[in-house]
Amino acid sequence: MSSDLVKHGVDICDDKFVLRVSKDKLQASIVVKDPQSGVTVGDYDVNELMAEVRKSGVSFGVLGSPQPKDDGSYCVAKGVNVVHGENAKVRAYVKPCVVRAPKMKDPARDKVDFRELGMIVNVPKDKLLLEKVSLTTGIPGKTVTSEVINPKPGKDIVIKVGPGVRLSEDGMKAFSDVEGKYMLVDGKAAVMTEHLMSGDVDMSTGNIVFVGERLSINGSVEPGFKVKGKKDVYIARGVQNSAEIIAGGDLEIKGGVIGEDIVIQCWGNVKIDFIENVRRIEVRGNFSVSDTIIQANVRVGKNVMVTSGKGVLIGGKYVVGGSLHAKEIGSEAEVVTEIEVGINPDLEDRKQKLEKEKEIWPAKMNEIIKTTTALKKQQKEEGSLAPAKSELLKKYNEMLPEVMEKVNALTERSDALELEIEQTINECVYVYGKVFPGTRVTIGSLSRTLTSLEEWTVIHFDKETRQIHCRAMTPEERQVIPT
Repeated sequence: MSSDLVKHGVDICDDKFVLRVSKDKLQASIVVKDPQSGVTVGDYDVNELMAEVRKSGVSFGVLGSPQPKDDGSYCVAKGVNVVHGENAKVRAYVKPCVVRAPKMKDPARDKVDFRELGMIVNVPKDKLLLEKVSLTTGIPGKTVTSEVINPKPGKDIVIKVGPGVRLSEDGMKAFSDVEGKYMLVDGKAAVMTEHLMSGDVDMSTGNIVFVGERLSINGSVEPGFKVKGKKDVYIARGVQNSAEIIAGGDLEIKGGVIGEDIVIQCWGNVKIDFIENVRRIEVRGNFSVSDTIIQANVRVGKNVMVTSGKGVLIGGKYVVGGSLHAKEIGSEAEVVTEIEVGINPDLEDRKQKLEKEKEIWPAKMNEIIKTTTALKKQQKEEGSLAPAKSELLKKYNEMLPEVMEKVNALTERSDALELEIEQTINECVYVYGKVFPGTRVTIGSLSRTLTSLEEWTVIHFDKETRQIHCRAMTPEERQVIPT
């Protein structure tokens, strides 16, 4: 019966109508068999008509009454279409940079040089990168002849991950396992802790910010560009004027750093070949220069070593938390070279801030005392003060205790700081060659400007005389030059 309904149709209602089912069996319709007969659907009782439809094999989705269609027929039943399953897919929470790289035969041994072809996408550790959206099995359909239409289930997928990315236990989510650069390598999500740039930092790259373990630049940093690395930074061909370099770990710069508008900040140790006319270098760890440093403003938390190559330090100011070692300091032209050792940059900041406060609060206190004294004298002589002066006297009387407290606290802080600075007097300046006149050395709270040439000398604080002296290096000190 079902095949007849699809192929030819079945006569119903005394052969006045033909009942047909569509090829997909999702719709049943009736049509007047002889259009010239004048028979219409309205000539028949609806219930009897629909009963004939059911009797003829249309058993599902039968409508309450025939619904007219554009082609002149009437729809009497509608099936339910099947909904096939959807394939599993991956939802991305971070858009990665995409690189092309050769495949690794053995990931445990073979190394691939990943070179950046797009912007760096930095991600923190434990960042949700990808999530798998499960496949669906679909929803069955049903024909008007009550046949079930089985859906096709969607296809499953597996999230592929590379180094630096971990999957959740159920394989549904991918997280960054390290902090670094997120990218896709051969279709696999990866977070790399190292970033290598083959060329310069310039207009083609823009500023560089990287949060991984090591940022390597095999070129130079062009004027006006910024490089920020959360950990170690390596620059192969120098830094040009107006550039800014920030490293949260160690910093190494091959070549020169030249230009007064350059800014270098490093929380670890720094190695640079040569430096000239740099306005601001801040280093938390040790600082070493391989050849020369000329006219720089440097603040170092630990030791300074200018003992490789020429080992020359000329001009500028150097605030050093530890000791300073150099082959040669100053020049025959007696260029002013200021060196402060045993002065941690943090102590120096506190000292400068304290000096500024000293310029304000004692003067403020003296002004208040002087004014209140004059107003009280006038009040005593005249018996009363004008309202404005009376209000001023009241205001100053209220302010004076607070200002005096600030001045006293300032004195206590100053004494404590001087004591802290005094405890750093064991640091020295070691010169493994010549130190020229014009060099000014500060140790603790004392300073001395050299007026004569000294050679192979140690500039130190003499605790007995409480003065800064130069002494000859010992044979042991001459033999061991730190680098």
